[in-house]
Amino acid sequence: MAQIILGTLHGLYVAVFSLAGLICLGALLGVRTLSHPDIRRGVAGLFLLNGVWALLMAARLLLPALSSKRIVYLIGLIAGIATVFAWLYFASAYSGRQYHRSRSLRLLAVSVFAAIVLMKVTNPIHGAYMQMRIVADPFHHARVTHFAPHWLVTGFSYTASGMGFWFLFDSFADAETRPTALYLLVSVTALPLVPYIAAYYDQGPVLLLNYEPIGVALFALGVFWYARGEFTRLSNPDQSSIAESISEGALILDDHGTVVNYNDSAASILENEPIQGRPLTTADPELANLGSGEKTVISRSLGDQRAKFEGHRVDIKAETASEAITLTDVTQIVHLEEVARLFRELNKVLVQNGDPDEFTTLVPEKLSTIDAYRVAWLYAVADDETGYVAGHPDGYVHRQRSDIDDPDPVCRAADAGADEVHVVDVDPDRDDGWEAAAADRGITACLAVPLRFPTGRAYVLGVYTTALDGFSEAEIELFRDISEAIPNTVAAITAHREAKEYQKAVEHAGYAIFITDADGVIRHVNPAFEEITGYSAEEAIGQTPRILKSGEMDEGYYERLWNTVLAGEVFSEQIVNKTKSGDRYLARQTAAPVTDEHGAPVAFVAIQVELTEDLVREQRLSVLNRLLRHNLRNKLNVISLQMTRLEDLYQSSVDDDEREAQTRQVAQAVQGVTETIIARSEKAHEIEQIFDRLDATGGRLPLGSATTSIRQALADIEATTTLDVDERLAGYEVTHEILTILDELIANAVKHNTNPDPAVHIDVTLSDEGEVQFSVRDNGPGLSAQEQHILTTGEETQLTHSSGLGLWKVTWIVTYCGGMVTADVDDHGTTIDVFVPAWPADSAQDRSKESAPANGGRG
Repeated sequence: MAQIILGTLHGLYVAVFSLAGLICLGALLGVRTLSHPDIRRGVAGLFLLNGVWALLMAARLLLPALSSKRIVYLIGLIAGIATVFAWLYFASAYSGRQYHRSRSLRLLAVSVFAAIVLMKVTNPIHGAYMQMRIVADPFHHARVTHFAPHWLVTGFSYTASGMGFWFLFDSFADAETRPTALYLLVSVTALPLVPYIAAYYDQGPVLLLNYEPIGVALFALGVFWYARGEFTRLSNPDQSSIAESISEGALILDDHGTVVNYNDSAASILENEPIQGRPLTTADPELANLGSGEKTVISRSLGDQRAKFEGHRVDIKAETASEAITLTDVTQIVHLEEVARLFRELNKVLVQNGDPDEFTTLVPEKLSTIDAYRVAWLYAVADDETGYVAGHPDGYVHRQRSDIDDPDPVCRAADAGADEVHVVDVDPDRDDGWEAAAADRGITACLAVPLRFPTGRAYVLGVYTTALDGFSEAEIELFRDISEAIPNTVAAITAHREAKEYQKAVEHAGYAIFITDADGVIRHVNPAFEEITGYSAEEAIGQTPRILKSGEMDEGYYERLWNTVLAGEVFSEQIVNKTKSGDRYLARQTAAPVTDEHGAPVAFVAIQVELTEDLVREQRLSVLNRLLRHNLRNKLNVISLQMTRLEDLYQSSVDDDEREAQTRQVAQAVQGVTETIIARSEKAHEIEQIFDRLDATGGRLPLGSATTSIRQALADIEATTTLDVDERLAGYEVTHEILTILDELIANAVKHNTNPDPAVHIDVTLSDEGEVQFSVRDNGPGLSAQEQHILTTGEETQLTHSSGLGLWKVTWIVTYCGGMVTADVDDHGTTIDVFVPAWPADSAQDRSKESAPANGGRG
């Protein structure tokens, strides 16, 4: 009977351990339903190791020989101690902690596990861990006697397991409801301690065995067949689920900026440093400087490569977390931005320096500053020289220049005159040729970029990358754009340099130049334009040339101008324009169209050469020449004839009285001619003085002072006179030469007036153009055709008549002062209108500048 009972007890032990093992292995099927990968891995490891341990315990009870029992027991001990680490991994992941991801903790765990395993497997040598012997009570089995090292390992395993219990219970405490079932299930895993302690103190039917697999099997049954929903709901605390739901690297922070969780991607980015529970300021100061909503790019090492990550700090709403930092791999994006930025810098250098040759040497130098580019080679196609090399070629370029049999892609592109960007990946398995040389230097791909400049120079830009994936499609496309952009930029800079030289010539030209668009709107003026017209560039640009319109050019002029330039031809003619201050000036204007490839005008260029001074000087010299040459010669001829007459008189036989009378007549004739010559000389001298004065000064006087002087001049003549002044002119100033002009006109109106009751009337008004208009009317016979010609053309060319000299003087003084003269003759007499610029008396402008001839202001 006792034998039957003992046999049943032995079978019960075997059955219980076998069943526990099968339950744990069967529970692996339910592990797949867990969503969190770390919890899934931890539970799977726990159940697998525990199942193996339980089955090994059953096998140990079944095996007859002591040696086989010893081997199975040692393997079981190894599986058993491994379950402790699986249990800690599971508890850390389930509770949302990150200890299981810490690289240093993992290394420590492997070291401890290896030391324990080494001590156990070497027990047959040192015998210090345990001793096994066969006993028959209560049935045939192997009893193990453990020594001090075993109890140290046991203490470690129970302490470590206790930490796992604390992780789980702490996680349960954060739940809104108390998960009683889970508390009981977790506690069940510790129940195997009861029979173990009982067997240790009482050598009865309860054997001194490791009963832990039974507890874990009960835990597996409870979790997957009783409390699966609650177990799943309480796993993945908020911060852990948030971190794992983010495909990028993620750090979860609490209200105090402490790292409470992070995912695998973040762990690898942060080089697997254990940072859970640490303030972010100490874990990663660079990320800690980020404010909420801010972004930054950080550089980290991933193996042998440097990678760029964009850190973005955001607020989140979670029970135990308040912020998250995502880490997105932007290595490729940053790399492309660096390349694009590099060429923007190159363009900037080119614009500032303007030397295309120096620019080309900078291209490889700038490219080599990018981490992934080991070598940058700018190879001049037409030269036998190496070209420009930057980076770390380590003899590679020199070797390729001498390797005719197997040239690299840059040399092949240069020899073939390639027009397209070409990329070649390096085959690391090649043991000869350019690929072997490139692979030895860590180069993974070569990019050949043809560059052809408008000057005829051709290059091939070789870029050699060490990036593991070679060149991306976006990178290649960027270099395609660059292959077009660099030559275009060089062409643009060359054109810009030529344009600057042209602009410099325009800016220093002594004549006014302005450019309009196709609609006639001024787009550019040179300094001479500003000086002559008085309009600044800011005032003129955006306006049309109408701002210079004087009113003296008829419609025919404008019709001829537009018909000529729209036909694509050059127009040139003398014009009268008006400055900003109201002065008129004479100029020779040349206008030409700028056409597109179809011959359609896209802009117009106008050049104005001011002629006022030149024409005044020409007329001045012409009139003085006539006065001093033609008229004086005529008078001298008269004197010569009179002297011949006097000589003939003394040689004749006339009596003395008659001779005396005729002599007196000759003397009177000579005296008259002499007086005329003196008068003409004085007139010439007066003209010289007037124009010398105009050249030197060009002063102004208040209109009130001018009208007072005019009134006095009218009072001195023997004629009926009136003077009417527009009240609106109070406070204005006019050119000082207005007195000379009006004196001449008043004298002329009286001198040539044959009316028995001569009258002179003067009206001073403000014209529609903002000028002062002096109208001088008389009731004489009117101006002759020659005198009207002088007023309308400004030319005094009647060599036999000099009575128009005064009117000529009036015309050119007014012209020089920027004004205009018109005449109207009718049956009632003559009206001469003089228009001169007017200035407010309190004007703050520089009068000397306004009135200087070069500025267009002549009074």
